[in-house]
Amino acid sequence: MKKKIFLVCFICLMSGCSTAFREELINTQEEIPKERLPQQEFTYPYKGSSRTDVGYLKRSINQNYTLYVLEGYEFTEEEPRKDVIYNKKNDALWMRIEVFPSNKSVEELNKETKEILRAGFSEVASLDTHLIHHNLEIEAAYKASDDKSNAYGFLVRKQNQHPTFRLTIFAPKSERDLTPFLEMARTLQNA
Repeated sequence: MKKKIFLVCFICLMSGCSTAFREELINTQEEIPKERLPQQEFTYPYKGSSRTDVGYLKRSINQNYTLYVLEGYEFTEEEPRKDVIYNKKNDALWMRIEVFPSNKSVEELNKETKEILRAGFSEVASLDTHLIHHNLEIEAAYKASDDKSNAYGFLVRKQNQHPTFRLTIFAPKSERDLTPFLEMARTLQNA
């Protein structure tokens, strides 16, 4: 009889467990087969032609956002308040994502973005934000390079479900098309 009462109590407790606990269980994506994750098809221009890929929904516990990550790319939490997506075939092609609270000054973030690029490269040039990606509200864009690689800093302003965030993309000199990274970033939303 005591076992039955215990079992009933246990079931009641489990069925009434908190939403946060359920979300944590649901978002342990390493344990969920990729086929069961929400997915989205992306068609975008890539190196002069059209490309179609499937992206799978990922959630950053580190920064409390979601985004779709394309097949062939890996999402990982790098350090507090920073996540990384890298190309599985070429890990020299990668993007860091940093999400900021709404009270963080855009001017301060602009300055920080330039400083981050200057830390690894001697010259930083501004880019025309209107030419980068039509579906992202890019506040500022920068490019830095050396003999072997390019680095890009994009500051994306808050809009609708998108928080303010910074993308820092590192690519070998031979890779000029950043569209897959910008397509993934376009889907970033507050969780």
